Amino acid sequence: MSEQIAIIGFGEAGQHIGRGLAAEGKVRVAAYDLRHAERQLIDAAADAGIALKDSSAAAMKDAAVIFSFVTASSAADAARVAAPHLTAGQTYIDFNSVSPKTKRAVADAIAPSGAAFVEAAIMAPVPGPNHKVPVLVSAPGAADIAGRLNAIGMKIEVAGERIGDASLSKMLRSIFIKGIEALMLESLVAARHAGIEERILDSVQKTLPGINWRELAAYNLERTYAHGKRRAAEMFESAATVAELGLDPFVTQGIARRIQWAHEQLKGVEFSGGKPTTYQEVLDVLEAKLAADKRQDAAE
Repeated sequence: MSEQIAIIGFGEAGQHIGRGLAAEGKVRVAAYDLRHAERQLIDAAADAGIALKDSSAAAMKDAAVIFSFVTASSAADAARVAAPHLTAGQTYIDFNSVSPKTKRAVADAIAPSGAAFVEAAIMAPVPGPNHKVPVLVSAPGAADIAGRLNAIGMKIEVAGERIGDASLSKMLRSIFIKGIEALMLESLVAARHAGIEERILDSVQKTLPGINWRELAAYNLERTYAHGKRRAAEMFESAATVAELGLDPFVTQGIARRIQWAHEQLKGVEFSGGKPTTYQEVLDVLEAKLAADKRQDAAE
């Protein structure tokens, strides 16, 4: 592989994967993010040995491969911005959690540049495995890029030759994973409102003892707090995927709406240490929000 990889979108996934690749020492990594001037991103890039640029064009210059890690709603727009600065010989890989239809729209945006397009789907949480997180890719000739990326330490598997093969697996898996998150939210918020959340968790623990449900509740509610906007957008894309298959995505739309609701309630809330460490902290905030809304409704 050539000397440089560019990362467009230096959020959680971009930072962890970029850090892992830079640590391998087989490639140089450059990155760009709309928030590139923020101290947190500047420090994260410097700590990882990544060159943080002030434009996507600067990050992509001399890069053999470009990784897109933006939001689901921005995937096509990011590709349209990147396309005029891409050339034949480069490969643009979209890692965003979007439907097969959206992946094809991204591919169409890249096509006039002459650069190759590959879609990718991250199939597990990125923090921890970093660049070794399992990833599916699909595109004509996807086996070639999989071999090149695996040679620099990544864990890439080919899902198929068609654009959409990888994202289909990702979107349908997300219904399951984010569905558990949404079920926990709805059940525990209602149970907290009734003052019986511990009883509910005790009962679930007895019925399904193979999982520590309190630990999972703490993890899921923290992820909703930290990444609710992105996770809700992903689930709306999952709903679009179900609709593309000719099915009514009424459950998936509900998952998206519940996570989006929680994000709106938790937006701007500050926890000691920067994030919640227990499910009780999140439930207390949501209960306080519900109580305040009830008082406002009564006043009106």
